[in-house]
Amino acid sequence: MKNAFQLFLHDLKNIKRTPSFIILLLGLSILPSFYAWFNLKSSWDPYSNTEYLKVAVINHDTGAEVQGKKVNVGNQLVTNLKENKKFGWVFTEDLKEANKQLEYGNYYAIIHIPKHFSDDVTSILRKKPKRAHIDYKVNQKINAIAPKMTNAGATAITQSLNEKFVDSATKALLDESNRVGIKIEDKLPLYHKIENSVYEAEKAIPEMQKFKKTVNKIDSHQGDITKYADEFYQLSEFEGKINDGAGKLIKANEHAADINAAGQMIININNNMPQIENALQKANTIEQKFPQINDAVAKGIQATSTAQSAITGAQGAMPGVHEKISNAQNVTQGVQGAAGEAERLLENSTESKTKNSTETSLPSGEEPSSEQASSENATIEQPSSEKNVKEEAKQTEALKKPDLLPAKQALNDGLLAISELTKEEAAATQDTINQLDELSKQSPGSSEVLAKNIEVYKHNLEQSIAYYNEVIKLMNQAEKLGLGDTSKINAQLNQSIDALTKLNASLDTTLNGARGNGKVSFDNSAIQNALKALSSLEAFASADMKQILTDGLASIDSNLDTIAGKLSNASQFANDVDRILADAVQITSNAHETLLTINAELPALEQKFSRINQTAQANFPTFKSKVGEASNFVESELPSVLGDLNRLSNFAAKDLPSVMAKYNEASKLLQNNLPGAQDKIHELAVFSNEELPGIEKEIKQAADKFRELDKNDTFNKLIKLLRNDLEDQSDYFAEPIQLDETQVFPIPNYGSASAPFYTALALWVGALLSGNLLTTELKDKSLIGKFSLRELYLGRMILFLLLSVAQSTIVVLGNFFILDAYAKHPVYNVLFAILVGLAFTIMVYTLVSLLGNIGKAIAIVIMVLQIAGGGGTFPIQVTPKFFQTIHPFLPFTYAVDLLREAVGGIVPEIAFTKLGMLYLIAGLTFAFGLALKPRFEPIKKGFYARSKASNLVE
Repeated sequence: MKNAFQLFLHDLKNIKRTPSFIILLLGLSILPSFYAWFNLKSSWDPYSNTEYLKVAVINHDTGAEVQGKKVNVGNQLVTNLKENKKFGWVFTEDLKEANKQLEYGNYYAIIHIPKHFSDDVTSILRKKPKRAHIDYKVNQKINAIAPKMTNAGATAITQSLNEKFVDSATKALLDESNRVGIKIEDKLPLYHKIENSVYEAEKAIPEMQKFKKTVNKIDSHQGDITKYADEFYQLSEFEGKINDGAGKLIKANEHAADINAAGQMIININNNMPQIENALQKANTIEQKFPQINDAVAKGIQATSTAQSAITGAQGAMPGVHEKISNAQNVTQGVQGAAGEAERLLENSTESKTKNSTETSLPSGEEPSSEQASSENATIEQPSSEKNVKEEAKQTEALKKPDLLPAKQALNDGLLAISELTKEEAAATQDTINQLDELSKQSPGSSEVLAKNIEVYKHNLEQSIAYYNEVIKLMNQAEKLGLGDTSKINAQLNQSIDALTKLNASLDTTLNGARGNGKVSFDNSAIQNALKALSSLEAFASADMKQILTDGLASIDSNLDTIAGKLSNASQFANDVDRILADAVQITSNAHETLLTINAELPALEQKFSRINQTAQANFPTFKSKVGEASNFVESELPSVLGDLNRLSNFAAKDLPSVMAKYNEASKLLQNNLPGAQDKIHELAVFSNEELPGIEKEIKQAADKFRELDKNDTFNKLIKLLRNDLEDQSDYFAEPIQLDETQVFPIPNYGSASAPFYTALALWVGALLSGNLLTTELKDKSLIGKFSLRELYLGRMILFLLLSVAQSTIVVLGNFFILDAYAKHPVYNVLFAILVGLAFTIMVYTLVSLLGNIGKAIAIVIMVLQIAGGGGTFPIQVTPKFFQTIHPFLPFTYAVDLLREAVGGIVPEIAFTKLGMLYLIAGLTFAFGLALKPRFEPIKKGFYARSKASNLVE
């Protein structure tokens, strides 16, 4: 260790002697920081800068008329968007130009509000409501993240509109209930006046009894009428009280119609209670279907994903086939060029031979020269060369069967994947129709819920029909390619299409009935025929369809030699296979995207439906009970009370004046004409004996009923039930559950949250730069032999470690003072960064010291793996299985988590664990390097010597 430190001191002396090297060290200290700073600054807070993302808004909404008022929801939406600064909204009227700019990348997305938007939104007020749509298009090619941002904005717009619509509808319902409650409450003073009048009349009964006794007594003593005349005159003292009570009864009876109307409202609500309860029961049935729907969608996504993977893998084999065909075409063209050159030489040779025979004829008996003989031999050999070139061109023109086998196998994989997907599609469609069959057996009545369910079933059937038609087109293309007869497959698919088309048509009648335009009926024969056809298709796709495709592919296989024999046929064959696979990918992609869209929307729909249903189910029993009590009173007792009141009022209005007139007349007669007065007294006695008891009884009954109502507080309870706070209760129904969010270890911005990852990455890059620019070898030849390899390993490492401390300190301080990054514990952040840098330096230094350039390459590979598998950007749980497997073995895993502790807040147990695991890896690397440095040195030098011999390696 002492010699190692001596080597380190010697390095310091060399640095001091070489000022230019000090500049290099300063550059090595600062340069890694730029990697972190530039990355952090560029992604400091992207989600708060979305106002620069241009989104075009095209409003073609023509508005609608609701209850005599002009409404334009599209204009209201545009007004709200103009105040919204989340995106760079561009408002335009030209949809065609907007689509063009979207394709050119000038807009990230466009939102189109159609002309019937307001009309569709307000259709809920009519008999046939229609779901409103907003068209949204996004350019996925421009950027990977921007579409997600714009999609979130579009979703927020529709969610806001939906919430406002629910809020308005709820307010309307509660407002109507409130108005009924207000009407009853407004009549409450009148009710109390009637009640008080009845009570006053009841209190006057003893006086009536006295009046009755007095009249009877006088009448029974007509012989002594003069004696009782004074007592008869005293009866006039009660005239004022009787007339006052009668006036109150008459006034109360004038408002009896209003009380009866309010009661009739309550009866109507109670009569409609079975329909309300039936609707709630059906809502429970609908909610129970959601798990089956979710399961069917998940199976469909899995099936389409499997088919996509198979077809995409098949497409991967086609570039190699095209390459072989292209190479063969290039060779053929070269050989044909050589053959043309040979023909040209032959023509020149023939001309030369003719010329020589004419100009160089020798005298008889003289031998030809050697040059002439050579020329003649060359001329004779030319035809032979031409023949060879043409023969070579002929042999090169054709491919061989093995060259086209990958294309045939790709076609095999693609078609069999479509066969498997067809089987899964048939099974999924059977599930949908089985649900429809169960619904038909329940004999449901017309309702908006049923209508929406039927619409969903029709949409699913239409998607299945479209898919089968696409498969038929694909089979026709395969047959043209030479696959053989696919008519059986097409016949089976057409049979299913016919059955589904008839079922879908029958559902139009069912949908009209569900909307209240007729009786709700289902075509059970069409349902059973569709199930039978789909069951047959599923079995056919599992066996016969695959066999037909396999036999056809075998036929193609037997013809591959013929196809390969001519390049044009081979090229056409490969292109046809490409088209079939492309169509197959499109079919599976369309089905997959549709299922993904449904799967993304189902959770929110299920949650919202369940929330509203649970609220309605919880409050319905209380509502039903209170309305029932009030309805029973209105039906059974209120008519009697109002009847008694009417009779009393009629008596007070019609008979009582006559009675009092008779009394006054009798009194006058008594004074003026006693005989006549005696007759009138007798008539009054008859009235008091025959009619007055019934009136007294009715007054008591009415008073008892009013007391019973007061005891149960029936009217106040009914008013309290109907009256409500519109704002509070509509807000509650729109959002019955509120999310209370608490942030644990909050970090203010995205840049600060990303700082641990980019800091760790910069430190690894710094270690790599040090290993590339500084040597781990002993370059001073005068020192060779003074230090062992292990001492060299340790001594040179000290310089690397000191440089790492400088790099770590600079990058973290730059995060603080240049980028203003947040850290809960800044001092620990600096300390942890230094510890991480030292660990990374030990690892990279050991790799470079033991393996040289190979070690550098390994360090780069480890860095690449750590970027994806270290969990620095996305949660490791969302990465592929490979990266989850290597995650625990990567230094980044523990380095990034350790730095996050200092940024967000330290949990000591986590910090110690991460630091321990990081230095366990570093310690094992150090021990490995120290132990194996002597063994690897000869290997490294040998490899370096062989690499340097190429004159391409430093």
